[in-house]
Amino acid sequence: MKKQTIATAVIFLGVGFLAGYITDAQLNWNHQKATQTAMEASAGGATSAPAGGAMPSGLPEGHPPVDSAALIKQMEDVAAQNPKDPEVRLRLANFLYDQKQYSQSIEWYQRALEIDPKNVNARTDLGTAYFYLGRPQDALEQYRQSLEMDPKHEPTLLNSIVVNLEGTHDLAAAQRAWDRLHKLNPNQPALASLKEKLDSARTGGAALPR
Repeated sequence: MKKQTIATAVIFLGVGFLAGYITDAQLNWNHQKATQTAMEASAGGATSAPAGGAMPSGLPEGHPPVDSAALIKQMEDVAAQNPKDPEVRLRLANFLYDQKQYSQSIEWYQRALEIDPKNVNARTDLGTAYFYLGRPQDALEQYRQSLEMDPKHEPTLLNSIVVNLEGTHDLAAAQRAWDRLHKLNPNQPALASLKEKLDSARTGGAALPR
């Protein structure tokens, strides 16, 4: 996930929501290399594409329709031709993530991290993909590694709050992550809503199962 800008995303998930920093990257179209970079929305999380090869959200205005399967194959070919380039693998991981193909995106995030293991953003996106597959513990492990490399990484701290709250229902861990983020950036927009959910869960008004 080495992307150009980072944006806060609050993704509603039925009984709760995933508040995650899911970053923005413009999908660049190149006729010669057929390499694209997916864009994630600045609010609402990863973009999705309608079935049938319709244009994914986030394409530049006026961009011609894209066949997703063909695009993925092209990007895989580019990755094979550039075995030491983590960015190519990351672009493919991001595109698959945008298509909600989380299992496949995990594979390509892992391949990117094999080459560039210190990419905190990519590791955080990998963790969020695990979360969407119902694997909160795996998500938290990726966040733990991210925070070891960058203890002040706000996207990881924010995701840690939500995955502990909504995934593992560990309110103590969620509160610790909340406290860390609040100390780092008390003006973070999602903190107030997350505090409300923590307080509600603790008082039993919206008790979360364990």
